[in-house]
Amino acid sequence: MFYVIIWWLIVSVLGWLVWPLAFRLLRHLPDRGYAFIKALGLLLVGYVFWLLSSGGFLGNTWGGIVFAALIVAGLAAAYYRWRGTDDEVGMGDWLRAHWRVVLAVEVVFAVAFGGWALYRAYTPEIAATEKPMEFAFLNAILRSERFPPYDPWMSGYAISYYHFGYIIMAMLTRLSGVPSSYAFNLGIALLFALTATGSYGVVSNLVAAVGRARQGQAIGYGVLGAVFVVLIGNLEGLFEALYSKGLGSAAFWNWLDVKELVSRGQVTGRWFDMGGGWWWWRASRVIHDKTLTGISQEVIDEFPFFSFILGDMHLCLSCCSVWLWPLTCCAASGLWIGRSISCTRCAWVGWVFSIPGIFPSTGW
Repeated sequence: MFYVIIWWLIVSVLGWLVWPLAFRLLRHLPDRGYAFIKALGLLLVGYVFWLLSSGGFLGNTWGGIVFAALIVAGLAAAYYRWRGTDDEVGMGDWLRAHWRVVLAVEVVFAVAFGGWALYRAYTPEIAATEKPMEFAFLNAILRSERFPPYDPWMSGYAISYYHFGYIIMAMLTRLSGVPSSYAFNLGIALLFALTATGSYGVVSNLVAAVGRARQGQAIGYGVLGAVFVVLIGNLEGLFEALYSKGLGSAAFWNWLDVKELVSRGQVTGRWFDMGGGWWWWRASRVIHDKTLTGISQEVIDEFPFFSFILGDMHLCLSCCSVWLWPLTCCAASGLWIGRSISCTRCAWVGWVFSIPGIFPSTGW
């Protein structure tokens, strides 16, 4: 629990450092971008730290990370003052008038982060699938004096793999002093929470932008949006329960053709007893595709909930919260139409902030 609180505090502080930037940049969003500041803080501080260390200006140390954070905070404060002439509302006044909006965002993040950290506490194994490789990357970055970080498999060489997401996790690990084995699972919980909070922010801002919507409605729909993104997958789980109970004819299941459901699934006569094992893996392979010659070929259709359950620190998983930035800024640009600013400008800003995080993390 102590480690969870430490990470929550660090991520919150990094978010508050960049909120002056988001407050002015996303001033036409109802929440002034508050739902996205934690992801933005990690992205900007991590990117500045990565660039300066790769250029030989900073060491991969606690002090180097703090120095990068101060640079970002200074630039955010400068932007806040520069754009103050275009915005009559100050942060203090806005907070006093919209404290419920801030509280709702913090509750969503805390519940998501604490809840998934609890789940990872019951499944903490860093084994199977891609976890050993990702854990090796995390430890190699922590051992590197500067960037690019060491390759854990080839001594004397740098990692020849997308690794910016692991840089951010290693940065939090060093700041918090948490052992890397704990940090790996905290990182999965953090990605879950950032994705949930970002999804909440996109939906709640769009609903709140509708003049007739009340604040409570915006919060409720925002929570629903977060649930849909991080907890709702496809219908394969429902079909697993139906098949386990013994419902449905053989013709129906053959027609449905969920890969390996009939060949490996078990009829137990109970709703929630699928016979153990990795039955839930089938939810990520529901499309049973075949070539023209009839040879089966794998089609991967993973979704966030599956990836969070699996617990691999996938590169695509680390980008879930980053990809919400273009969506956020596109939403903001829609609210800026007719307000003496180009609709595409905010969308371009979103890509400017997102590309430095997306492509170093994964170019897929």
